[in-house]
Amino acid sequence: MAVSLRKYQQEAVDALKEYLHSKKGNPLLVLPTGSGKSHCQAGFIQQTLKQYPRTRILCLTHVKELIEQNVEKFHQYMPDVPMGIYSAGLGKRELGYSVTFAGIHSIYNKTFDTPHLVMIDECHLVPKSGDGMYRKLLDRLLQDNPKLRVIGMTATPYRLKGGILTGGKGKIFDSVVYDLPIQRLIDEGVLAPVVSAEASASIDTSSVKVTAGEYNLKQLGEAAGQDHVT
Repeated sequence: MAVSLRKYQQEAVDALKEYLHSKKGNPLLVLPTGSGKSHCQAGFIQQTLKQYPRTRILCLTHVKELIEQNVEKFHQYMPDVPMGIYSAGLGKRELGYSVTFAGIHSIYNKTFDTPHLVMIDECHLVPKSGDGMYRKLLDRLLQDNPKLRVIGMTATPYRLKGGILTGGKGKIFDSVVYDLPIQRLIDEGVLAPVVSAEASASIDTSSVKVTAGEYNLKQLGEAAGQDHVT
């Protein structure tokens, strides 16, 4: 069955292609949960390989479930294009393909043909400093190919330590090229509207101490653990 991108997904892909063609640096797509990041990734790869068939692309993420999801969507868009999976969790170690879907834990210290593009799903997990697996792999690939472009995809472009992914020392990503608001997804019927409902029970915090603007966790737990609440 033929598949196609939603309007906002094509907008994201177009913004990504425009940035890569016209600017230097590494782009970041900010797409809320439920918007279809795997569709955007598959659509981008499809359109890129159609225009540049010799491009080598490495798609990285951190859990096998996301690898399976991204591979499934890729097959929907390009069922006849051979691709590799490198993931110990999935029991596959396939290299030598133009498109490879890999788990960072499995591939970060392996030797393979240097790609032209790296796409990282859930890229907020890439640290700005240190020698973690993502940094080790990217540093090595950049040494082999200084022109390597790294594309990030996330629903949360901030880290508790380090702030926004496109700013500060040690950043990998240079610019948010597409930022899709959740409200648009609700307005277009992609996501269900959020409706707040008041609970029938309430917690009495009058006896819970507050220090530096924060509740005492032990006392708060006792207040919330009353039978009439739980």
